[in-house]
Amino acid sequence: MSENFKIEAPYLPGEKGCRITWLYTDDDEKTLYLRHEDLMEIIDILEHGSTAKVEMEDGASSILVNTDSTDFFLAGQKPQKIETLALKIALKEFIKNNPDA
Repeated sequence: MSENFKIEAPYLPGEKGCRITWLYTDDDEKTLYLRHEDLMEIIDILEHGSTAKVEMEDGASSILVNTDSTDFFLAGQKPQKIETLALKIALKEFIKNNPDA
């Protein structure tokens, strides 16, 4: 399971949502852009301790939130995984520092 990830604000100022980036090596990383609506849905799922599937805007990607791990199925890429507790903590910190995300 990848615990080498970071959550950051989008590149464009004023854009809502976030970027989740998995870090493999200095030269290899994968980034997922979450729209504000998807970010809020995931936070709601995590706060309630429930499990759910979030369909992404492209219609081909999805996020499956389970109690122990969260799987990111990205179109045309190999699935990514983050421990759900680590994701919950990171998103809580991100929202605290970026309340307008």
